[in-house]
Amino acid sequence: MQDMPQSELDAIQAERAKFFTPRWFGDLFAGRLSPGDTFWVGNYGPAMVVVPALVLIALFTAMASPGHLGPLFGGTAILAGFYRIAVLIGLFRSVARTPGPKGWRIFGLLWTVFEAAILIWLGLRLIGG
Repeated sequence: MQDMPQSELDAIQAERAKFFTPRWFGDLFAGRLSPGDTFWVGNYGPAMVVVPALVLIALFTAMASPGHLGPLFGGTAILAGFYRIAVLIGLFRSVARTPGPKGWRIFGLLWTVFEAAILIWLGLRLIGG
């Protein structure tokens, strides 16, 4: 296998640098990304930062105020559910504008609806609502 030319590596690096910027999130929610990027990176990419941060916050919360993690995790789950709804809107727009087979794309839409609903329901249960 030949080495990739430096120009291609530079192009890949430039494309990756656009991820998780305010403009990228605007494109995500507006449905201007591909269905695959919208589903996979939109739904699960931010978790690479949010989950470790939440673990640290939960650790300090548990040390400072034991027994009060329900509101922290509940609020975070509700926020994640609303975020999933925003991704769902972008995913719907992306799927609608992209030609080709729709089977897996429809499954992605349904999966995102399911996750959003579960997150909001779980968040409300943890808060006590």
